[in-house]
Amino acid sequence: MTYSDQLETKIKTYLRSLSPKAVEALVRNLERAKVQKHADPHIQLVLAAAVALIRKPQPVAPSMPGGAQRRNQIQRMFFTPLDDFLINEMLPQRQEGRIQRGILDRVWNWLGRDVMAADIRLVLEQAGNSAVSGERVDALVQALRSRAVDAIGDMLRRAETSDKDKRRMAIELGGERGISEVRDIQKIFAAERWLVPFLQNIPDRINEHRLKQDTDVLRLVDKCTARFPDHVPVIAAALVDRSDMPSALCAFAGRLAGDPDPKAIAHSQFAPFVDVVMSEAERLQILALEHRNNNPDPVAFSQALSEYHMLVRGVERDMDLSVTGRWHKRLAETKRSISSVVTRELNSAHSSVRRALQVPKFDKDGKLQIDQIAIDDAVRTLRVVAMVRNASETFAVNEIGKSTRQAVEQTLEILTRSLITDLGKSKGPALEAQIAAADVAIMLSEIYFGTDYAAQLRRSRQSAYAKASKNAADASSGPSPERKLVANALGRR
Repeated sequence: MTYSDQLETKIKTYLRSLSPKAVEALVRNLERAKVQKHADPHIQLVLAAAVALIRKPQPVAPSMPGGAQRRNQIQRMFFTPLDDFLINEMLPQRQEGRIQRGILDRVWNWLGRDVMAADIRLVLEQAGNSAVSGERVDALVQALRSRAVDAIGDMLRRAETSDKDKRRMAIELGGERGISEVRDIQKIFAAERWLVPFLQNIPDRINEHRLKQDTDVLRLVDKCTARFPDHVPVIAAALVDRSDMPSALCAFAGRLAGDPDPKAIAHSQFAPFVDVVMSEAERLQILALEHRNNNPDPVAFSQALSEYHMLVRGVERDMDLSVTGRWHKRLAETKRSISSVVTRELNSAHSSVRRALQVPKFDKDGKLQIDQIAIDDAVRTLRVVAMVRNASETFAVNEIGKSTRQAVEQTLEILTRSLITDLGKSKGPALEAQIAAADVAIMLSEIYFGTDYAAQLRRSRQSAYAKASKNAADASSGPSPERKLVANALGRR
């Protein structure tokens, strides 16, 4: 076994020891890390193994005992074919083939109560029986999913002919949108026989070159869409989930259509590939707002903005959307929404930095009170200011971006130097507070100005600390004999 084989085996062994949620979180972090300038060379290897583990259907292990643990897996197993199509965000315009994850519980409850109650009850009973093997439970779930195709189809047809049935279905599933989600679920389930093998032949990660230049994925998709033209949106949704550069699907649609002209693509059967890219812009816009408002991680917001910028820049580079009103409007709406949020962030940048650079106080127990919320706010806003510096056109913040950068740079530079200078003059408890403030200032400077500038500041900080330590040592040892003689002489005079 080669070194790389050994490493890959160790990685896969470790990943299998993690919970599914832990692996999903790892994938998200690695996706962010791989676009960094000095990313670890092993990131792609770990990412590929983690993604493969997530996508691989997880059957019930034969050794797993019956009971609640195995019963609780049935719903997840039932919806396994949807893994490539699930998103967490509620899009402003529902995109065929992209299923909002929150609908799954409602669909399962609806199936278990109104559609195929007896079938689901039987499978749950079998899963809870320790005498039934895991392989048998897998087969039962597969059969349940097959029967669900016809059962859901019957309910959808009844809803089309009966307003009463449609209203009842809408109540259970969350309105027209919920019905549309169920229609997609039924469509994917019905295509499982050929769709799963097709997706297994598609790489887990598809780079930009593969979509724009290579022919392997192109041939697979072209052949599949020729046989199943009604499933083009579903195929497009699966590909956007696997694309390293989702915007490249616009060029990929032109290759499939045989004409890169946006108007030609819009009138072809491959228009859903561009539709799904527009939905990804909408998803990233929603994700960015969610991170800013609710995610305590100060890096998440700027990362989502960066992903949005990369997508928009790629789309506008590859397509002239001004000639396609529908797509141009969808993208413009996301830009307006995200621009207003970025503008608010820039407006508060200067005050956020000043708050974070305040020297912390001691409480009544003598404990230093570090304002971590203020520090996190400054980290978030500085990352946004730095990121927008090269993406001002995407976010339409040219003027405010320039003025914000000037104010932030001056404040950060002046206050950081001042804190380091004051550090050299501090002693006692004040020295601890001054060190804490200077370290925060250096950390923020590194985010905005870079590592070289931060290294200079750290050397200055070390010199100032050494000076403060020397002053403290001199003060504790008292005056030297020479100074005493001079003092006595002056006293006699």
